[in-house]
Amino acid sequence: RYYLRLTTADHPGVLGRVATILGNHGVGIASVIQKEESEHAPAHIVMMTDATVESSMMAALAEIDALEDTLEPTHVLRVL
Repeated sequence: RYYLRLTTADHPGVLGRVATILGNHGVGIASVIQKEESEHAPAHIVMMTDATVESSMMAALAEIDALEDTLEPTHVLRVL
């Protein structure tokens, strides 16, 4: 399992693109939290994934961090 914290532009469809990338790499999502911020502020998305292999997670993160709407590299922690 992995804990992810993403900083993205707050636009419709960003969360869907992130979820699609994770799914394409076989990474399931256990939970998602996106706190409402002020208008025009970046979105902070916190995710917990299902158990997965590290290579799949790293490949997905490379794609997520390359998205135009990703504003900072994703913070990631492996959960034991």
